Amino acid sequence: MSGLYVHIPYCAKLCYYCDFHFSLNLKTRNGFVDAVCRELQLRKDFFSTPVETIYFGGGTPSLLTDEEIGQIVSTIHETFQIQPDAEFSFECNPDDLTASYCESLLKNGVNRLSIGIQSFFDDDLQLLNRRHSSESARKAVRIAQNAGFQNITIDLIYGLPNMTMERWKKNLDEVAKLNVQHLSAYSLMVEEHTALHKFVRTGKFILPSEESVLEQFNYLIDWAKANDFEQYEISNFAKNGMYSKHNTSYWTGKPYLGVGPSAHSFDGEKRFWNIAHNAKYIAALRNGVIPCETEILTTRDKYNELIMTDLRTKQGVNESVIAQNFPPKYVQDFLACKAKFLKQNLLQENGTFVSLTRKGIMVSDMIMSDFFETE
Repeated sequence: MSGLYVHIPYCAKLCYYCDFHFSLNLKTRNGFVDAVCRELQLRKDFFSTPVETIYFGGGTPSLLTDEEIGQIVSTIHETFQIQPDAEFSFECNPDDLTASYCESLLKNGVNRLSIGIQSFFDDDLQLLNRRHSSESARKAVRIAQNAGFQNITIDLIYGLPNMTMERWKKNLDEVAKLNVQHLSAYSLMVEEHTALHKFVRTGKFILPSEESVLEQFNYLIDWAKANDFEQYEISNFAKNGMYSKHNTSYWTGKPYLGVGPSAHSFDGEKRFWNIAHNAKYIAALRNGVIPCETEILTTRDKYNELIMTDLRTKQGVNESVIAQNFPPKYVQDFLACKAKFLKQNLLQENGTFVSLTRKGIMVSDMIMSDFFETE
């Protein structure tokens, strides 16, 4: 599978928890769109097979105009061979979705919307400094559905300050009512260099206990099963097998190309990433230069990444892949770890695949770090 990611590095407002690269200065947008199109052209030989997934992420891609999206999409089709049934995902803020905007997205080939809702409580949204309201979130989903989108995913966050089980249950009740096909639900992460980190450090925000967060996650798993959502990755749930094909390619180690400031790429052997600075990115591309750094992955890097990504999925790690691609020491260490965690009922086996049990999901970080090779 070949995947293309386009990073749109603009936002209209700073979300307190976000540590992705973005800018509130929208004045460079025209130059940015031209630069992305130029990078796409310079990367024309990256793919040896047709592109099967396209993903516009950010930032806030829905800040782009119809014309700006159309310019990038046209360049993609002129530069690469695209599968006729390619999955084309587009991240958007609820406030940006109108009937006409959805119609334009559909005309540009978008067939999967990712709507960043985070919570259906207005005080939660204000605490996170989101710019939409709970009602505009519900309205956005209905607008997208009425426009013809049949593959919609929404994001929610649990473990928020002051979040009770009752509020978390009501959030999930809203998801059920909206009849969307996919849910991504994440525990709130406090990343350094974010406003949230400062607020927690100074006591302005009080986070819930680890026990409360685990209780909310446990309820999420039960709710998903009761509402026909399959948990196919620790934080991702899909109805009727409607997985995110693009994100699945990340978790299974497939090559992908990322364009735009801060975007990462992987070709199977090396990883490279663009400069996280809009003005410098635009200036470099004006001169026909892609401003990126490259890292050649070692055997240890590849092994640890395989463990970290595959073990997050429902399918798990394929033991035969470990045996075929890594040195005997890695295989021996893998088998020793596997035996230990099987005994503790933290892992389970299905043929050659080893995956987390429900109990194991609760301590997944510990299990993964134990599998990692350090030398």
